Amino acid sequence: MRSSPVEFANVASFPAVLTVIAISIGGLLVGFLFLVSLNPAARFFRDGLRCVRRHPRMWVWLMVFGLAYLSFQAVEDFEFRGRTFELSSFLSWPSFRPPGLEAAAAHAWLPALELLAGLFNQAVASFPSSAVAALLFIANWKGYHVQFVRNAKRRMGRWWLAVYAGVLVCALAAFCKPIFSLSIYWLNEYFDGILLLRAGAIIDWLSSQFEYLFGLLIQIFLVLVAFVWIRGLSSEPGRIFEFALKRAVYSAKWIGVVLLTSLLLIQLPLLISYLWISQRTDATAAVVQYVDQTARPLIAVALLLFCSIQVTLILNNEKLRDAIQDHAKFMRSSWLRIASFLLLAGIYLFVICWLTELVAGGFPKFSLPNLLLAALFIFGRAFLAAWFIASWVCLYRGSRPAPKKIQF
Repeated sequence: MRSSPVEFANVASFPAVLTVIAISIGGLLVGFLFLVSLNPAARFFRDGLRCVRRHPRMWVWLMVFGLAYLSFQAVEDFEFRGRTFELSSFLSWPSFRPPGLEAAAAHAWLPALELLAGLFNQAVASFPSSAVAALLFIANWKGYHVQFVRNAKRRMGRWWLAVYAGVLVCALAAFCKPIFSLSIYWLNEYFDGILLLRAGAIIDWLSSQFEYLFGLLIQIFLVLVAFVWIRGLSSEPGRIFEFALKRAVYSAKWIGVVLLTSLLLIQLPLLISYLWISQRTDATAAVVQYVDQTARPLIAVALLLFCSIQVTLILNNEKLRDAIQDHAKFMRSSWLRIASFLLLAGIYLFVICWLTELVAGGFPKFSLPNLLLAALFIFGRAFLAAWFIASWVCLYRGSRPAPKKIQF
């Protein structure tokens, strides 16, 4: 078999991994100094870094959510393979055989693009933490359930009941999703596999709505933390979280647009394909390919084109139409800063996603070194995401006149 000239096959020692990481980090630091010195958005990146240093909970939260998702994936894989846990097998250190540089880049561009778009929408790995959040929401933890109903009545008028019922159903699905995922092989002993796949698709669709809403709530919290820091104010995290819950209602129409777009381009085609899965399995494979190659990139690009809509709705008491008009003005007046921000943030996010594929992907999936390296890169992505979210808020506030007083 012909080997790629950039392939690192047969490299069995871990120092090779450290060498790749060290070279990449060195390149990132050199590139950072070069780009920041010439970047029109340089001062906003510096301000964002100061904000993250002042409020480390911003990246800690993102890291915890990411580690929870990684842990669930490992448990799910262990359950899928039906293996018995053996400490000696788990602690084994397999050979380091990463993919080629081009192969790693081919797998990294879409996660990097979605993470970049997530800075302006939702950058949180909310599953399976969303199941805990759903349980707390249903149980009215700290009165947040009642508070949500009160805010929905005030902001949504006659539509509040339909929205509330939808959120409640999605919360129930979010709570059931991890339980269903881990027990599906046991359930297959009593129910037809096709039936379980279809039921799982419906649960996943409903759950994904709550996962998005929960992740969005965390994102709004992070934006408000940065905003409070910019204003030189001091506030307890619990108080800011209550503010975030109230401000989420102001973004309801934009949230609806994003969810509807995701439904039409991703979830609905997948649901339809699962109805035919017993007759045409190739249809499901074709839909999955369409989602990965077309739908997900299109949604990410659309979110980048409307990058300031969400932060405008969070920090200003505006309707969606007014927010779109303000976004157009903001793009015309600050296009160079925005483009510079997207360029630098995009490069960093692509590099860390590429390193994840290249280095962590050099070990078998969910082996000990793979998990350790994946956890390391989750920390890196969490820090970068928090830094860039804070920097974006600084750029937005620094490029616009002072907003109206936010009414909480």
